[in-house]
Amino acid sequence: MFKRFLLIALVVSGIVASSLFFPKFSYQIASAPSESELVVQARDLQLVCPGGLYRAGGATGNTLGNFAQVGQAKFFSEFNSMNGATIASDQGIFTVKSAPGNSAPQQGSTLLNANQYQKVAGATLHGLAATNCQLPSNDIWLLGGDTTIGREALLVMRNTSAVDATVSLEIFSEGGKVSAPGLSGISVIAGSTTVIPLAGIVPKTRSFMTHVQSSGGAVAAWIQQRTVRGLTAAGVDYISPSPSFSKELVLPGLFIRGSAELAKLVAKDSNYQDLVPVLRVFVPGAKPATVTAQIAGSNATTFGTVVRQLVNAGTVMDIEIPGLQDGDYVAVVSADEEIQASIRFSRVSATTKPDFTWLAAAEKFSGARNISIPTEGISKLSIYDTVTAVYKVVTVAPGSTYRFSPSANELAAKLIVDIDSNLANLSVLDQKNVGGALKVNLR
Repeated sequence: MFKRFLLIALVVSGIVASSLFFPKFSYQIASAPSESELVVQARDLQLVCPGGLYRAGGATGNTLGNFAQVGQAKFFSEFNSMNGATIASDQGIFTVKSAPGNSAPQQGSTLLNANQYQKVAGATLHGLAATNCQLPSNDIWLLGGDTTIGREALLVMRNTSAVDATVSLEIFSEGGKVSAPGLSGISVIAGSTTVIPLAGIVPKTRSFMTHVQSSGGAVAAWIQQRTVRGLTAAGVDYISPSPSFSKELVLPGLFIRGSAELAKLVAKDSNYQDLVPVLRVFVPGAKPATVTAQIAGSNATTFGTVVRQLVNAGTVMDIEIPGLQDGDYVAVVSADEEIQASIRFSRVSATTKPDFTWLAAAEKFSGARNISIPTEGISKLSIYDTVTAVYKVVTVAPGSTYRFSPSANELAAKLIVDIDSNLANLSVLDQKNVGGALKVNLR
């Protein structure tokens, strides 16, 4: 009897407690709120340059892990004010400021384009390096570089934002994806530049692709590549970001000079073999790619060649392009899988030290684009029409701006710069931040 009474008491107290602490609610199902459309304005355009070239070892060249900038880069840009916008520039950072109360101007190279170049002739750095100033990004691919003996590759990352960036690297070589310490958790503090010697990650590696991914602040990134033969500096260049992966890439601007002199150097010393033009290919997917590169000259008297190679999935391969005589060439690279490609070629003269440049695939376009030209040296635009397969080379005046009008056909173009027989190249880009309409549910 006592157990039954206790059970009834517990049940009753549970009912009372549930009514006290878990009150009843009534629910009514209604229609979902309608979507609202918000117009998000693109942030102001900012282009970032790397600034002066870096020398390992600091100012004295003897401090381990220290990197000091050498000399001054020369910046050249064009800004066309729209809607009252203004431009601010400081140490290779070009920032467009929208006018208060006005809508942001239409972005792209017709609003702002900026580049830099630097010619050096020192004991540890010698040659011409040029690059486009970049729109900072959280995802950058850099195809080029060499860390074998006498070759130095420095990854230069610049964060101009107000937010610290944490960078992770993926590096792919001839053997596939590289597993090594130091690939993640790299700090690029807001308003600073971080320099990473890639030989510490991929030592004695001839061919690799570097993938830079940042969280937090966006960064601009380049690889500064230099060559030293014995005790003599022999070439320097920037490796700039590659465009989107594709099954067909165009690399205009393969300008061969001094081919006879190059043949003599290679015959005398195999250490000069890396002056021979080479096509570097990276296959990012899970399937191997059959790659065909058609090298065509700019006129009927310049004979090109064709190279064909199977490249394994997830690997990088260098394919030599032998036998090219002096002339202006374009490389049209096709594959049965999406790939990325670049070309390293050199400028050889009997009276100067050799120099080289890394030519990334060109970004294809049909709309209006502007590019500023360096104020010294000889600059030539190498332009390929992807529809008609017409290839032409145009000499442009120092310090000018070349303006591409909208085209019915898709074009690919590169600017090749020669200053005192030193070699560099620039891409024709149309960098912009994206705004637009955003649909949201307000509850």
